[in-house]
Amino acid sequence: MSEETRRSSEDPDLFPWLSGRSLTASVFFSGSLCGTSDVGDVGAQGHLHLLRRGPLRLHSKGEAVRHIEQPSLILFSKPRGHRLEAEGQAASKQESEPANKRGSEPVRGSGGESGSEPGSELVCARLSYNGPEAEFLMLGLPDPLIVPLDALAGLGPVLERLFDEAFTPGFGQRAAVDLILELLIVMLLRHCIARGLVERGLLAGLADPKLARSLAAMHADPAAELNIEALAGIAGMSRSNFAAAFKQRVGASPGDYLTALRLELAKQLLLRGRPLKAVAPATGYQSATALARAFQRRFGCAPRAWLTRQRAED
Repeated sequence: MSEETRRSSEDPDLFPWLSGRSLTASVFFSGSLCGTSDVGDVGAQGHLHLLRRGPLRLHSKGEAVRHIEQPSLILFSKPRGHRLEAEGQAASKQESEPANKRGSEPVRGSGGESGSEPGSELVCARLSYNGPEAEFLMLGLPDPLIVPLDALAGLGPVLERLFDEAFTPGFGQRAAVDLILELLIVMLLRHCIARGLVERGLLAGLADPKLARSLAAMHADPAAELNIEALAGIAGMSRSNFAAAFKQRVGASPGDYLTALRLELAKQLLLRGRPLKAVAPATGYQSATALARAFQRRFGCAPRAWLTRQRAED
């Protein structure tokens, strides 16, 4: 990574992302997995598993079984059912129904000292995205993303503290583990940017210091009048070079990306109870009618119908 890229990725003005805890983690299991456990795609927008010791088999629909031999981080950035299986322990199952029927997940384990129980030692958490920034950051990541823990340079102390908290009962244990997991995810995203692990999407764009400036401007104020000339000026590039580089890195034109960002923000505001006429100017639309038309084109339904469906599902 160049010095310019490093400075860009560390500049707080370029990273309005993840402010206000727009990405949260909630641990649901810590302990030794003996047997298999189905993790459903209901009730979470993603899952994070940290394998402290294994080995472990990972089953995902439509893919070959993955054999994970060393301590690793496993990130499912989207809702996706999968199965965890401790090697040699398949006869003992820890679910009562298949995940595709009810989204079952393993119950929280009792922990204990490392190595005190057979099986694969894990910390597992659900991920929730409470704003468009977090969801956009996850775009383009391999699904699942599997990284050996020893490849995460500089994360040793964080991982050590996480496992200490997860496997040692104490006051505020769950809250502490959740917060450390969120810190770990931020550091993981930094790792992905620095190592160029994402070919397309927001993280790929952030790896380019010029594009990072334009992306930061969009996310900092989606309602601002940001046409392609303005964004190219922010990036310090010509209009044509900026448009081509943005499309190649991010996978969408600047205009399409900004529209998607605005409409994701509109959904968040609608879910918070804001009326459509107030959401429109907050997301860069001149009127509620203009927002409704854009919403219909992208999601195939009117904002009111979408909101009714969301509330019914909740």
